[in-house]
Amino acid sequence: MKIATSLYRPGWHADLAALEGKLDGWVAEAAGQGAELLLFPEYGGIEIAMLGARADNPPATVWRDRMAAGEGAWLDLHRRLARRHHVHILAGSLCAATADGVVNRAWLVAPDGSAVAQDKLILTPYEREDMGLVAGRDLRVFDTALGAIGVLICYDCEFPLLARAQVEAGAQVILVPSATDLAAGLTRVRQSCRARAIEGQCLVVQSPVLGSDEPCEILGTGTGRAGIFCPPDHGLPPDGIIAQGALDLPGWVVAEVDPAAIAAPRRSGQVGNFAHWGEQDSRVNLVTRQRLG
Repeated sequence: MKIATSLYRPGWHADLAALEGKLDGWVAEAAGQGAELLLFPEYGGIEIAMLGARADNPPATVWRDRMAAGEGAWLDLHRRLARRHHVHILAGSLCAATADGVVNRAWLVAPDGSAVAQDKLILTPYEREDMGLVAGRDLRVFDTALGAIGVLICYDCEFPLLARAQVEAGAQVILVPSATDLAAGLTRVRQSCRARAIEGQCLVVQSPVLGSDEPCEILGTGTGRAGIFCPPDHGLPPDGIIAQGALDLPGWVVAEVDPAAIAAPRRSGQVGNFAHWGEQDSRVNLVTRQRLG
């Protein structure tokens, strides 16, 4: 399977046709390199709210509501792109309205236009306090023609039990669309992706978002580096990095991967993180505290 993950910068467009033209060019470029699965980043979907005349940078809640209003058009656009180029696409996440409130949602679209969604489960303080979002309810694994795929949106990947639940449910690949404003956030998410690959002995793919050329409260300065990660073990890169892009340079990172080969260390690796996970349980459920001195 060939995967393309993006470092992507959203921008303003005159109308939906102009936005589709930009994304069509991106998808065509990756598909032209043989990519079968394409990843766009967290809040890449803000572009559906960046159409028409440019306006002063509104507060986060206005961006939230604009994205939610455009969710249907955003999904339809990616259905067209997936069909046109015969690829799977993880569309850039955006805000979506539900009965519980507004969530941060990423749609995974198949070449036939069918689509499934994963909502962000653990929200950052900014998403809770400034954006007024609510957390998603369900953690999912999607059975696709390319294998079993899980999605963890940015901050979710910093919580190992979420990824563990997905790999126990059969996920071979975990996709991580991300948005980080500062270098510290970039480090947290990137290192978490690499840790999840080690713990789950699986493939983890990150797609970050860059800040917009126009002021955007939600994107801020936006920094990142796209990467494709695996467990460092027999037959795999010793640093656990299959491919990575340059810092803050927009574009695709494309690599041929074999999820079965990446999971092979579960059976014959130098270590057995996946198999030995349960050995933590008896220790963490009983912690003794002792005084010294």
